[in-house]
Amino acid sequence: MLDGVGLDVFAGELLALIGPNGAGKSSALKCLGGIEEAWSGRIELEGRPLAAFPTGERARRIAYLPQFFTPHWELSVADLLDIGQRRGLMSLGSGDIGWPALSTGDPPARLNQLLRDLELAGLLDRRFASLSGGERARALLAQALVTRPSLLLADEPIASLDPAHQLRTMQYLRRCRHETAALVVLHDLNLALRFADRIAVMADGRMVACGQRDDIVASGVLTEVFGVRFEAHVTSWGQALLPD
Repeated sequence: MLDGVGLDVFAGELLALIGPNGAGKSSALKCLGGIEEAWSGRIELEGRPLAAFPTGERARRIAYLPQFFTPHWELSVADLLDIGQRRGLMSLGSGDIGWPALSTGDPPARLNQLLRDLELAGLLDRRFASLSGGERARALLAQALVTRPSLLLADEPIASLDPAHQLRTMQYLRRCRHETAALVVLHDLNLALRFADRIAVMADGRMVACGQRDDIVASGVLTEVFGVRFEAHVTSWGQALLPD
């Protein structure tokens, strides 16, 4: 149950959303993306009420990456990206997106970099069900970003990735945040500290803090919400936290 959640996501930023299990992070993302409709209050996108956007336009502007995804039919990675490319177009009455389906032709030039960055170029013909957990996570991220949305809402996008791919994915999200602002749920506090521009903290369905990384660490709010003391260490990229 969410109560009194207030949050701004600014263009050009990567905002990490952290908090203990059951804090309401996933529910908050679903409300912001228009997926969960049982809420009261105000949600705006670029100064307009979210409800004022046609469904198709909202789907193109906001990409939602769920924590879990299980397709109900056999899909290849190329099929998955095709679906992503067409996000929102059916409700707009358009059947032409301007490039061929990946399942029937070579990737358009402008998508090649995305496939290389997420290491998917060699997986287009693979069935989603045959992929490893990390490969599935990268394919779903590519589907979310393929249309260059204004905002990405990502619920634990690195949970299934090994440390190397966690770093590469966070580096990629940070690199493309000027094109696609991102609100990302993370459980790894050090990755949040390393890559996020700001950090928002939730507990018990409420937003308890939001601010710059160093300010969040200095405030003591992390000890309060997680019930664990943290010891700060200075690294080559900034502050890191270890449970004490």
